[in-house]
Amino acid sequence: MSSATVRTPDPTGAVRTTADGSGPSAAECGLRERKKQQTRAAIHGAALDLVTARGLSGVTVEEICTAAGVSTRTFFNYFPSKGDAALGLGPSTVPEDARAAFLAGTDSLVADCCDLVARTVVLPEDRRGMQRLVRARPEGVPTVLKRMTETRTRVAEVAAERADADTARTAVTLVMAAVVEATHRWAPATRPELAARLRDVVTEMGRLAAR
Repeated sequence: MSSATVRTPDPTGAVRTTADGSGPSAAECGLRERKKQQTRAAIHGAALDLVTARGLSGVTVEEICTAAGVSTRTFFNYFPSKGDAALGLGPSTVPEDARAAFLAGTDSLVADCCDLVARTVVLPEDRRGMQRLVRARPEGVPTVLKRMTETRTRVAEVAAERADADTARTAVTLVMAAVVEATHRWAPATRPELAARLRDVVTEMGRLAAR
């Protein structure tokens, strides 16, 4: 008698099927993901409120955890620092599928960097909250800049697999500058939309540079 088929998530987030009867069901995976989103939102909300009211130096991670109802261990599973939590910024890493797509790309280096950056950069889910926090507490700006710098470094390392290091760094710096402008003008809902906006801004930058 064959064992029941069970659907479990693979590391990419897709759902795969196993036939050994082990692993969580699709419903269980969906519930787990919703709980993760709720926990992340609770931590971010607590950090945002506390840091906006008292400043970054006036709040501890422990106080954020108490307000969010989580442990410090859980906090650091979602955010690397209280500044990142207040801004809603998680750690940025280049997804392996994004890296593979970039290395297999046939468009120009800059155009493909737009896709790579769009699939890597961590944008705040709560843009209004982030903008309100930065206006009220400018000391949060270095956290934003640090995250952007980390993203640029990681993406440039991948870009250097297709071009020399100097060219790769320049291309990625150009696209990261476009991120700032694109997110200032629009609120891209998806990563493909962000990639398209980045290409638009980069093209505009090129026209301005040629004048």
